[in-house]
Amino acid sequence: MRIQNLLKTTLSISFILFFSFWAGAQKLDYVQGQFIVQIDVDERIDNVLRTFESINGYSIELDERVTPVLNVYTVNYDYNKYRDEKVWRDLLMHPNVEVAQHNHFVELRQNIPNDPEFPNQWQYLNMGQDGGTVGADIDMPEAWVYATGGVTAQGDTIVACIIDDGIDNNHGDIEPNLFLNHAEIPDNGIDDDNNGFIDDYRGWRTATDNDNVYTGGGHGTPVTGIVGAKGNDGFGVAGVNWDVKLMIVRGGTGVESEVLEAYSYPLSFRKKYNETDGAEGAFVVSTNASWGVDFGQPDNAPLWCAFYDTLGQAGILNCGATINGNQNVDVIGDLPTACPSDYLISVTNMNRNDEKVTGAGFGLETIDIGAFGQQTWTVTAGGGFGGFGGTSGATPHVTGTIALMYSLPCSNLIELAKMDPGAAALLIKEAIYDGADPNASLEGITTTGARLNVNNTMELLLNQYCGDCVAPFDITAEFSIDSINLSWTGTDTTSTNFRFRILGETDWNTFEDVGTSFTIDDLMLCTEYEYQLQSVCPDTLGEWSINRILISPGCCENPAEFSGELTDDNEVTLAWTEVEYALSYNVRYKETASTDWIESNTTELLSVFSDLMSCTEYEFQIQTVCESESLNYSDSYVVFVPNCDDPCFEIPYCEIDGYNSSEEFIGLVQIND
Repeated sequence: MRIQNLLKTTLSISFILFFSFWAGAQKLDYVQGQFIVQIDVDERIDNVLRTFESINGYSIELDERVTPVLNVYTVNYDYNKYRDEKVWRDLLMHPNVEVAQHNHFVELRQNIPNDPEFPNQWQYLNMGQDGGTVGADIDMPEAWVYATGGVTAQGDTIVACIIDDGIDNNHGDIEPNLFLNHAEIPDNGIDDDNNGFIDDYRGWRTATDNDNVYTGGGHGTPVTGIVGAKGNDGFGVAGVNWDVKLMIVRGGTGVESEVLEAYSYPLSFRKKYNETDGAEGAFVVSTNASWGVDFGQPDNAPLWCAFYDTLGQAGILNCGATINGNQNVDVIGDLPTACPSDYLISVTNMNRNDEKVTGAGFGLETIDIGAFGQQTWTVTAGGGFGGFGGTSGATPHVTGTIALMYSLPCSNLIELAKMDPGAAALLIKEAIYDGADPNASLEGITTTGARLNVNNTMELLLNQYCGDCVAPFDITAEFSIDSINLSWTGTDTTSTNFRFRILGETDWNTFEDVGTSFTIDDLMLCTEYEYQLQSVCPDTLGEWSINRILISPGCCENPAEFSGELTDDNEVTLAWTEVEYALSYNVRYKETASTDWIESNTTELLSVFSDLMSCTEYEFQIQTVCESESLNYSDSYVVFVPNCDDPCFEIPYCEIDGYNSSEEFIGLVQIND
């Protein structure tokens, strides 16, 4: 104890000399009037406080016990009467106090760029600007702590390809990051790098087969700025990436063949990069398409949709902006966002209050994720800055995130990208999905039910995939009536441990050394399960992965779609989509004014109702019959059977004197004015 007291005395003298200078030079970074103290393990805090008062002649008060496993407490004193350094010295000299320190404020790690327009970029840091919701952002300052773009952990220059209407190359926030093909000698009429494109020094323009991309750009410039406007340069805004190289492909005549040509350009660079181990080509990792074909059908564009698989297998992950309309893409179609490729991320539009914009597409099977687009702040053609919008503004935030992730200090990721480029692209996509913030306005209408969060994604990738023992990824599931077979990809692992349980239970069912697949048997029908995977590497054991949720087969639900058609003067045909585990379907109908239902049962997916009364409105309902449970009937589908004696009902809108014109019938749908 004597040596310890001598050490504490020396420390206190040094601290007092330093503190007198420091206190005047630094801002206050701790709680005034409070210290954290640790006392001897066999001592009581109340005894220490009593003896402190008797020794030092003034009192300090217990605030709270900081941790139940250590003798650590916070204590308060009157800082208006006693100087900090005096109380600190007196505490440190007490024979039963081991440690005394200020209770410092802890701040979120953030990397705020010095770009003067950054405060307007609420999508990165939402402080409630212009009526927005505080925190409705993608957490960019936190993400930039880990990486800001530029090169990979092995020094590869990262490239993102923007396919749009050209670029304002003179914009001060765009010009420093533009990609140039230095393997090509400009304007010599020769394909110097043998990539199939002649004189493509500045990029490629599909309409004219040259590199004239430094024109136009009214749409492409703000899109490109979101992906990679030069950041932290004291000018303008910041892109998601501060230093990424921006490959520009300019469209032209708007035909599908040019779409294929446009995507061929970044593919040619990445393929050559892969084939030469980075000696030639370019490390292109993402493409952006803030354009498309409203109501386009993937079945009618097989080459276009298949191209995403080709790009993905080379290591390029692609992002597409969905329709700017409140449309269900599952039903109405869209190109490219209804294409079924695993290497395409389909993006919808969010506003500054973290809600899906009404005028933006959705689809439980086709649209993957939301990102902020409406009124997001970026560069504009002509050298300015301003608000942008639509799904066109949402999508490049995801495109930029892909490129940013490759700049993480993560050698495992780059080694995977060189060994298996397609697997690395899928790993990035999974991290984006798993790191996204769940969002009520996207739940049930997108594949993830979530909105992009870049910081979550970066931390997830670092913690689970960038250590010495990378977690399994690219998990696929095959369902049967009472089992699920899960398979996955692993890197540098000899095996995998697997565990699962019913959601909400405490105990895991754990299985060791299962390889790269596992089958969960004897599942309860329509039950939520959670599972985790753990890599077993030669010299270490990885962390358990995040919880993943799956729902076992057998859920009983009413048909997703249920519609009717007046097929004859007095006949209605109802049809509905199949429910996989249905035994049969109950159908019932009645006159709207009646309370008596007429019921029937069928195993078919349609039912015909004949001899209905003319000039009468009917409502129809359906109920799925399953082995496990009974459902309520669906909402009503209403049909009006015409052939009225009153001629007023035979025209779309009746304004004849003496008749009631308050009801309008358009087709089979009644609108009450």
